[in-house]
Amino acid sequence: MAARTVHVAGLLAEAFVEVPTAVWLVGDPAERLAAVQGQFEILVEHALAHGGVVTSGTEGAVVWFDRTKDEAPIPGYEERLREACGKHYEGFAELDRIMDEHHPAEPHNYVALVGVRADARGRGIASDMLRRHHERLDATGTPAYLEAVSLQTANLYASLGYRSHGEPFRIGEGGPPLYPMWRPTPIG
Repeated sequence: MAARTVHVAGLLAEAFVEVPTAVWLVGDPAERLAAVQGQFEILVEHALAHGGVVTSGTEGAVVWFDRTKDEAPIPGYEERLREACGKHYEGFAELDRIMDEHHPAEPHNYVALVGVRADARGRGIASDMLRRHHERLDATGTPAYLEAVSLQTANLYASLGYRSHGEPFRIGEGGPPLYPMWRPTPIG
């Protein structure tokens, strides 16, 4: 696996290790970091071929997929996810299934992961990375979709032009909510 893929996935795994979704999926913090990084390595590798990655050096990253055309499936995803997540595979597979059920059908850019290391938060890094990405989307008139992992991140995304795209949905029985959000094509 390429060094950039491992670097970005590791950075994002550190950023996500205490996110309610990750905590719900994997209770043990050491196992959580390994499982989340394993899934993120698969996603980052695929994004580099079928979307993109915006980074802020060693502090944060945004991973996105181009859903304006038919997206190529991730080769061997189920087997790779099972290997990456081990005994936590079923939870990650359920998360994927539920997110797919709520995903919009209209063409868009899917901002799949946004993360900043805990020690670098509060300095506008995520906003800056997203603004850089939005400049490209605005130039082509492409809307964007994402799922916020908390009300705090939903508020951040709202400040960047995202709006609620339906009711929050939960990951499995008793799992934490995700907040679907849509950033329309800018007018004029």
